[in-house]
Amino acid sequence: MSPRPVNATRADIVALLSDGHSNSRIARELRVDKHRVRRIREELGLPGYVPVEQTRTLEDKWRLYARPVDGGHLEWTGERVGAAGSPVLRYKDQAYSPAAIAFEMLHGRPAQGYAIAACGRARCVAPDHVDDEAGRQAKRREARQASGRGDLEGVCLYGHDRATHGRLERDGRPYCEACKGELKTEPEAHREVRTGAQAAMRQNIAALLRQDIPQMHIAKQLGVAPATVQRTRQALGLPAPRAGRRDRYSSLEEAFRANTEPGDDGHLRWTCNGPSVCFRQQRVPAARVSSELYRGRPPVGPVTPGCGVSGCVAGAHLTDQPMRAANKRSDKAFAKIFGKAAA
Repeated sequence: MSPRPVNATRADIVALLSDGHSNSRIARELRVDKHRVRRIREELGLPGYVPVEQTRTLEDKWRLYARPVDGGHLEWTGERVGAAGSPVLRYKDQAYSPAAIAFEMLHGRPAQGYAIAACGRARCVAPDHVDDEAGRQAKRREARQASGRGDLEGVCLYGHDRATHGRLERDGRPYCEACKGELKTEPEAHREVRTGAQAAMRQNIAALLRQDIPQMHIAKQLGVAPATVQRTRQALGLPAPRAGRRDRYSSLEEAFRANTEPGDDGHLRWTCNGPSVCFRQQRVPAARVSSELYRGRPPVGPVTPGCGVSGCVAGAHLTDQPMRAANKRSDKAFAKIFGKAAA
C-alpha cells in the first residue's frame, strides 16, 4: 500500500519549481497531484521543464565521456556496442561515432569514411590522434612515394580508374575501393568479372615472362603483387629467374656500341666515363674490344690508335704490337728502297 500523501503547501511547490525541477519530480517528492503542480507553474508563468541533457551540445556530451590517459590519448568511457566494443555516443535519438566527432571538432568538417585513431592506441578519441579515410590515404601515398614506388596509375584488373578508386593498405599495397563495393553488393557478377580479368592478367604476365623481363618489373608494370607473377611462372613451368643483378646489355658488343659515337673522318669516340666496357662483372678496355670486333682476333700487347687522334676507338684505326712491328718493318723497307732510288 502506497504512503498517504502529505498536505504540501503552495510555497513548497513554488520553491521546487524555482529550483528548476520537473512536475513529475515535485509531485513524487511532495506526494502531491501532478496536475496541481502544473496549474501552479502556469499561474506563475514559468516555462515548461527542459531536461539538462537536452541543453547540452553534441560536443558537450562528448566531453563528458572522453577521459584523458597517459600519452595524450583520450579513452572513451561511454557506451560501447557489438562484440568488438565499438564506442558510440547517443544524442537526440541518433548514434554517433566518438572518433568522428573528435575529427570534426579539430578539422571543422565531417570525416570522410571511417574516423580511426592513427596513434597506435585502439579506440583512442583524441582529436589530434584521429584520421579519416582521406587523411590516411594521403599519408600512405607520401610513404609510398618516399619509398620510390610512385603514384597509382592506369586501371585495376576490372577496369576501374586507379586515380579515382585506388587505395593503399598500411604497407603501401594497392587495392580498389570500387571492387570492394561491388563484391559486397553483387558478389556473383563480380566473381565472374574477376575470373575473366585474372585469366587475361595471367596471359599478360606469361607474355612478359617469356620476354625474360624481371619479375619485379612485371609486377610494377601491371600493378600486381610479385607473388602473383611468381605463381604464374611456376604454373607455366618456366625456369626460376637467375639470381643477382641482370645484365643491362645482352652482349659485349652491344655494351660497346651503346657507349660510342662517330666523329669526323671515321673516328669513333668512347662516351663512357671509364675507359673500359663493363659486361657481366668484367671490365675490358674499350680499345681492345673494338680491335677484336673489327679484326676477329684478340689483340696482342697494348692497343693504341694509329690515326693520331687521342681516344679514338675505331677498329680500323687501332693497332696492336704485331701490327706496329709490321709497320716499322714496312717503313724501313720503304726508306731503303726509295732512299737508294732517290740517291
